[in-house]
Amino acid sequence: MAKKRKRQEEIKQERQYKPPEFDRLDYIRTEVGVSKATLFAALFSIPMALAAMFIMPVGGIGGGFIAGLGGMSFLWFLLPYTKIDVKKFKPMAWAGVFSTYFLVFLTVWVVLCNPPFADMATPEIREVQVTWSGGSVNVTESDMGSLEAQIPTNVTSVTVRAQVTDNTAVAAGTVMIEHSGAAAVPMTQTSNPIIFECTFSGVDQFDTFRIFATDTEGNTHEGYAFTIVY
Repeated sequence: MAKKRKRQEEIKQERQYKPPEFDRLDYIRTEVGVSKATLFAALFSIPMALAAMFIMPVGGIGGGFIAGLGGMSFLWFLLPYTKIDVKKFKPMAWAGVFSTYFLVFLTVWVVLCNPPFADMATPEIREVQVTWSGGSVNVTESDMGSLEAQIPTNVTSVTVRAQVTDNTAVAAGTVMIEHSGAAAVPMTQTSNPIIFECTFSGVDQFDTFRIFATDTEGNTHEGYAFTIVY
């Protein structure tokens, strides 16, 4: 009987429960604060992108990326000093603020790292080809993972041709090729401005070649190396 009476009292209390009144003014103030924080995060990402760009020559891409992530920590501590009431921000609001910061940071950072502002990329060397009188072959990857060009046994004079491209332009006379450890010599630019070539005689099996290239900003490709095989 006592349990039944207790249950009836609980049901009565549930019926008497009224949800708290919606505070429209408080809601608007919070949403305005989130909007202000989001705008501040977007603006704050710009100097952080500049900082990441200046860090890259020392720390590389990883250093710049870490600088961008570190900006989130600064943002967390800075927002309370901007007279924005962040105490009522819910997790989703913070997620929106930080995601806006990071997306704008990445966009500005990528733009600043590319022409016309800067050129951080090294030249690309690809489509390397070895030609001789009566034939040609592309440099391909062997089963062992090394790059090689297979030529006939009676061929001793070959022309190495490569496609060299860059974000801006390759510096004149800086596309060089090295043959079996000898001093590197410049490759000649053909009628196609991105194709360079050089001819060698006395080529033998297992001779090695390495192509280097430097762009107008001083970025140098570490070298494209391959071996001649029969």
